[in-house]
Amino acid sequence: MKDHPERRRRLQLIEAMFAGHSWQSAVAQSQLHVSRATAYRLRQLARDEEKAERAFLDDRHGHPYKLTEPVQVWLSELCTDHPQIPSRQVQSELQSRFNVAVSVRETQPDPGQVRGEPSLARTESDVR
Repeated sequence: MKDHPERRRRLQLIEAMFAGHSWQSAVAQSQLHVSRATAYRLRQLARDEEKAERAFLDDRHGHPYKLTEPVQVWLSELCTDHPQIPSRQVQSELQSRFNVAVSVRETQPDPGQVRGEPSLARTESDVR
């Protein structure tokens, strides 16, 4: 996974909260737009050495790597060969062929994305 694009701001928020500032003051100083719950969640993550890195990683859409390479290849070929295939059909094919359960939304391409490049087809390096 990649570092969160607002890493520096998150660090400022956490430092301010550890320095005793209220969450509102810390949010204002860091110029982040986060809720009280998020501010305290980030502070809590930073306190735990094992979880601290998660305060800075963009793992919000954090399903683990869903598709193995053979499934990615099959899905890419299917979507390239049949660009108008309904998402429900893609969903059902993934379930029957590979026993992979995904939502219909996950089978739809992201806006501006070519149908032959499914949004689920992440590489292993995206997950790290």
